Amino acid sequence: MLEVLTRRQHCDGTYSVGNRHSPPDTGFLIEDFGIMVRILERDGHEASQAIADTIRDILGKAGPGLAAGGIHTPNHRWKICGALARISRITGDESLLDRVDEWLAEGIDIDSDGIYSERSPNYYSAVSNPSLLTVAHELNHTELIDHVRKNLELTIEHAEPNGEVETVMSRRQDQTQAQPDNIQAFYVQFRELALRDKNGRFAAMARLLEERYGSRLGDYLAPLIERPELAALLPEPETPWADYEKHYKNVGLFRARRGKLTTAAFGGSDWYSNGEQTAFYNRFASGLSTNPTLFRAWNGKLALDGVRLVPQFFTMGHFRSNGLSVSDGGVVTLGSEMEVPYYLPMPADQRDANGEYALGRSVADGRFYAALDFANRPTSMRRLKTDVVISPTDKGYDLAFEVTGERDVEVTIELTFREGGAFGGAMKQLTDTNGVKTFHLVEGEGSYSLGDDTITFGPGNGEGLVSADAGEQYSWHAGSLVLRGHKVFITGVAPFQYTLNLGFS
Repeated sequence: MLEVLTRRQHCDGTYSVGNRHSPPDTGFLIEDFGIMVRILERDGHEASQAIADTIRDILGKAGPGLAAGGIHTPNHRWKICGALARISRITGDESLLDRVDEWLAEGIDIDSDGIYSERSPNYYSAVSNPSLLTVAHELNHTELIDHVRKNLELTIEHAEPNGEVETVMSRRQDQTQAQPDNIQAFYVQFRELALRDKNGRFAAMARLLEERYGSRLGDYLAPLIERPELAALLPEPETPWADYEKHYKNVGLFRARRGKLTTAAFGGSDWYSNGEQTAFYNRFASGLSTNPTLFRAWNGKLALDGVRLVPQFFTMGHFRSNGLSVSDGGVVTLGSEMEVPYYLPMPADQRDANGEYALGRSVADGRFYAALDFANRPTSMRRLKTDVVISPTDKGYDLAFEVTGERDVEVTIELTFREGGAFGGAMKQLTDTNGVKTFHLVEGEGSYSLGDDTITFGPGNGEGLVSADAGEQYSWHAGSLVLRGHKVFITGVAPFQYTLNLGFS
């Protein structure tokens, strides 16, 4: 393998791993090599030194490329810093540290709640936290540990005992909620900070991961072998979980924990900022938060992975809130208004005798493009306003929906339950175009149970069109915005006033 890596390393020291001459991808490889060199050079085996020497050569060649190259995403900065810190300490090349100082001078992209700018637990655990800890250890930048500590405290708030960390607000791939068991990579970080701070809650999390994942933690043993002090006996554990309510204002998230029940309401899509549409409105891309889940809940062993609302309004897709506010008693308010234009004739002073008009994106809705110079055309607008109020009750939560404006618009509320439970109640069974069975709650109440845990939902709201299409931005590319799990639909027509009663026991 080392022969191949030596041969494939470019003259600038980088590797091409999908991306060409990629400093970030090289950094991911190099940091592991830094650990390997130290382990090999002290293991006492005769053959180890030759392997270590080869790796040292690779590291030495990579340093200048990493120090001169660039990045694509926020977390790449910290990965490059970690790799350069290791190379510098292993090879003695102090010149590499100028680039570390440049990246660090930009400031760490973490807010007061402990949420990094990408909002992604996958990248907290796999890149940002371990990279900052590497720089702290290698270069004595101990101030960086404060950021990791803050993120680990947040991770406990956002975690469930089943190994799941909240992702609904993520700007990266994990916003799809497709990987619920996503806490494993935090293991070494919890262990290091538990030992450093004598923190019983962090110790409890490290032990929980040891018990939950066991032999699957083998990928995380290298840092403990490199730094044996990280394998020391953990402090006495303290219960990490506590009841709480918290509004994470920067990301439009409100979470509450009451015993075995945890709930999350979300209104922090990047489509809006301070209640107004942004340049990212009705766009989907890596780096943008666009998840339309507005409420989700964990009740013991059960999970309601998502409540979503889809009006059939000009193929605009799901409702997404333009923000989230919280009032007394933990009442959450969401809302936004969709505007879709019809374009009128071009004003006389804007007409082109050749019929040539600028290609552009439809204003207000952003659904499509055409050579009609939309920006200079008068419009006639159709509007649909949605408001949602989420209120705690003695049994659980009430979600009050109100859809006004355009009349006779079909509305579908979609509830997605994680697999494993069993439904109760009289529901109409449907089969979608892929042959998957779903349910339509027409009247009465439904339930979903597993062992001693039950979620009740309803009432039904009559017959109606069931349609949860993601909108034209997805359908044009044959994309999918479907949560995995068992689906129940409740339908209505605007003007629409309906309260979804959710009970948890």
